[in-house]
Order: sequence, then structure tokens, then C-alpha cells
Amino acid sequence: MTHSNFPQSTNKTSFIAGSIAGLLVAAGIFFGSGQLTRFDSPLAAYAAATVLAAFAITYRYVSWIQRPPTWVYFKAGWKLFLRPAKLMKNIFVLIKLLIDNIVVQKFISNRGKGRWVAHMALAWGCLIAFAITFPLSWGWIQFGVAPNGVDYLVEFWGKPMLAFPHDSILAFLFFNGLNISAVLVLLGVGIAMHRRLFEHGAQSVETFVNDFMPLFLLFAVSITGLMITASYRLMGGAHFSFISMIHAFTVIVLLLWMPFGKLFHVIQRPAQLGVAYYKEEGNGGKQAICPRSGEAFQSQLHHDDLIAVMKEVGMDFGDHQHLSPQEKRKLIALNQAASIDGIPYVG
Repeated sequence: MTHSNFPQSTNKTSFIAGSIAGLLVAAGIFFGSGQLTRFDSPLAAYAAATVLAAFAITYRYVSWIQRPPTWVYFKAGWKLFLRPAKLMKNIFVLIKLLIDNIVVQKFISNRGKGRWVAHMALAWGCLIAFAITFPLSWGWIQFGVAPNGVDYLVEFWGKPMLAFPHDSILAFLFFNGLNISAVLVLLGVGIAMHRRLFEHGAQSVETFVNDFMPLFLLFAVSITGLMITASYRLMGGAHFSFISMIHAFTVIVLLLWMPFGKLFHVIQRPAQLGVAYYKEEGNGGKQAICPRSGEAFQSQLHHDDLIAVMKEVGMDFGDHQHLSPQEKRKLIALNQAASIDGIPYVG
């Protein structure tokens, strides 16, 4: 498999893609809210932030996709997935990958139970919050009164969808979903913060921007969200406007921060599932043979693509690229020893 003609106009392509994404979200808000007739004006700041976030996230995502290494995996993954002979099998494999990597997140459980619990709490807490906040701020969902005059009625795009009693479990979940998500996020933040403060392995690689800033933002959003509930349920509405304003500010900062910090991996992760098809194809195909040891060390597919990518970014090591990592390390040791003894270069 050969690859060439990597995208060069990254900024232009990314800007166009980001603009389209922002316009699509804005159009979704306009038409989904009945041309703004069902739009809740106090949530306008949230809605505007989602439009800007859609632009920024798409801009960053398309820029990331167009990097030579990512572009190779991206193109090859789709090409391998869409092969007619294996399409049905690939669909079932994709479902399993989604369950393992997105729903259950086994790739984290292999690193420790504590990290898995923290990651699951953060991931599902955020997903629940987004699933509730976005449709509400876009004017897609409203709560009204059912025809019987007693029950609540859920409307989606102005169409009646579901009615439920005010004292039902469903009502509790609907009206406390954001509180539940906030508790989950705080649990995840607590476990993650403990690890970053007390585990030496984490301390050796952590940075403020990548490791602490996202946790601070998630904590701020969650705690101010819970304070809104506390204000109108426990404090008689005291300071409700101020707390709501602070909460809106933290949410907007979080949305606009996502494309530029560690939280962007939430967007990247689904695209990385295609690597599994690439690895499967490589493992079942021809293997690259090291000319020094005569042993196979990686798939020929990966080997050829790696050389192509390195040349694309201006790096060409000639025949040295065909050696296995083990033989490369041996050559380094031999040449270091030769240098000490004054012996010429060992090729």
C-alpha cells in the first residue's frame, strides 16, 4: 500500500471545515428551536459557546488528521474498513471496539483499577452533562404539561415525545441528571488529583496545562452546577443569579478549552479505533525482514508507510531504516565502543 500527496493546505482546509461545523451547529439551533421561537434566551451564552467550540474542535481535529502520520492511519483505516469482502465483519469488529474502548474503556483498566474508575466517572459524567446541556441550550428540548394537566411532557423540536408523573423515577433522573453527572465528575477529579499529587510516576511527567488545568475546569463546572441546585433547594434562591453566571462562565471556558488541551483526546479517541484494522491487516500480511539479523520485526505495511511518512517530513536515513530496532541498538553500542577504541565506523 502506497501513500502520497498528503494534504498541504492544512490551515485553509481546517478553517473551511471548522466554519462549516460552526454554521451547521448554528443552523441546528435556529431550525431545531423553531426559528428561535422555543429558544431560551438565558441560555444564549451556552449556545454561542457551542458554536465557537464546534469551529475550534473541528479546526483542530482536521489539522490533526492532516498530519502525515495521522493521515496515513486515517486513510488506510477507512480503506481497510470499507472493503466489500470484509465490510460486515468489520462492522461487528467496530461495535466490539466501541464497547471496549468507549463504553467500558478497557485500555484504561489495564493501567490500574483506580485510573479506570476515575476515567469512567469523568467520561460518563461529562457525556451525561453534554447530552442534557446541549439540547436544552439549543432549544431542542422543552418541558411542558401533558394533556392530562398533571404530568410533565417532554417535547423534542416542538413534537411531544414522552409524558411522566412528577414523582416518578424518570422525573428524578430528568431533573437531577446534571447533579448526577456533577457527582460523577467530582469523583473522577478527586481520584485523578490524588494520583497526580501522591504518585511519583505521575509526578514525573505531569504538567500544569495538561494535567491540572483540565481537572480544575471540570471541578469548577461541577461544583458551581451543584451550587445552583443548592441555591434554589436549600437557600431559598439566595445568590442564584451570581452562581448561575459563574457556572455559565466555567462551562464556556471548558468548551473553548477543549480543542487546546488534554481534553481534546476525547475527540481523538474514536478516530484511533481505525488503527486496529491497520494492525490486523499488517499482522496477517507480509513481514519486514531485518537485513542484518534475517528476522521479521514488523509488518511490511507499517514499515513502508513509516518510511514514506519520514520522507514526507524531511527525514531519510537510507538503508538504516530497514534495520530492526534491536539491530539499531546493537549498531549504536558497537559504534560507541569503536569510538572509544579509535576504530572506524561500524556499518
